[in-house]
Amino acid sequence: MSTLFDQTAAAGLRERIARLTPESKAQWGKMNVGQMLCHVNDGFRMSIGELPVEDKSNVFMRTVVKFLILNVVPMPKSAPAAPELDQMKNGTPPADFERDRENLVATLDRLINLSDSHEWARHPAFGSLTKKQWGVLGYKHVDHHLKQFGV
Repeated sequence: MSTLFDQTAAAGLRERIARLTPESKAQWGKMNVGQMLCHVNDGFRMSIGELPVEDKSNVFMRTVVKFLILNVVPMPKSAPAAPELDQMKNGTPPADFERDRENLVATLDRLINLSDSHEWARHPAFGSLTKKQWGVLGYKHVDHHLKQFGV
């Protein structure tokens, strides 16, 4: 299973992010490419504890759905985002495409270089996640959105 903490996988994500352009169009969903860059960056910032997000988890989400998303099924196209990660609500609004892309790559690099003792934030739907689980979920999330924009 791919993870953000695999150097080859992370390099592949950086290369795919570099192929995005301001004209990249979504193949599904409502976000434009700038909103997607900020959305994924907000997700990384949430995971490392820089962006507080309200816990909306329940037992079913913390057990069954978490297991399925981490181990079995692809990231669903219709999964709702927490308002703090939704660029049409309270998420970080896009500003400048190149700067937003640079911010995403910089946050990815900070995330993958955190110490093993880093205390990871709780996921708003899945609750506590280990470093390994954040690596898998983070990879699946950014991969999902890069596919959304054809890269």
